[in-house]
Amino acid sequence: MDFDGVITRLNIDWVKVREEVSRVIGFNVDSLVDFWDKYFGTEIFDLASRIVEKYELEEVLRVKPYDDVEKALQSFNGKVYIASLQSRNALKIFLQRNRLNGYFEEVLGREDFGSKFRQVQYIMGREVDAERIIFVDDSKRNILSCKPLGVECILFDRNSGSNLISLVEGIKSPRK
Repeated sequence: MDFDGVITRLNIDWVKVREEVSRVIGFNVDSLVDFWDKYFGTEIFDLASRIVEKYELEEVLRVKPYDDVEKALQSFNGKVYIASLQSRNALKIFLQRNRLNGYFEEVLGREDFGSKFRQVQYIMGREVDAERIIFVDDSKRNILSCKPLGVECILFDRNSGSNLISLVEGIKSPRK
């Protein structure tokens, strides 16, 4: 399950963040998602991650989970992982502050794998029934990147009325 857009909404000025990262590392970063994937495991990844984390930490102290999150997590009987390109530290602070940390098997941030594809691969390696994994994200790009892994991918769009309680109910009901 993704974090920003599914569990909460981080209101970060990503243009400003990309400009600061670009200035500090010395070249233009058009997409942080591409940057994380390409430079994962390098010093410039770590430098950029620290810059971005500063903004994420400010925001996770300010925002709350969407109203449906805890009820949906309570009603789900399976394991839930967070696979996010936010920093692990920001994720854990948010979950602890909002008393949600006990609902997750593991919290994966960008420092762990640098891409959603590698995060989902890792989760598949940890689960006996990997073919039963359901990946939920609000980014079509992330959904498309994980489809080749053979997991079920659900594009979750709160702007079109999606909510986690209905999603969980749909997962618990037999699929046609």
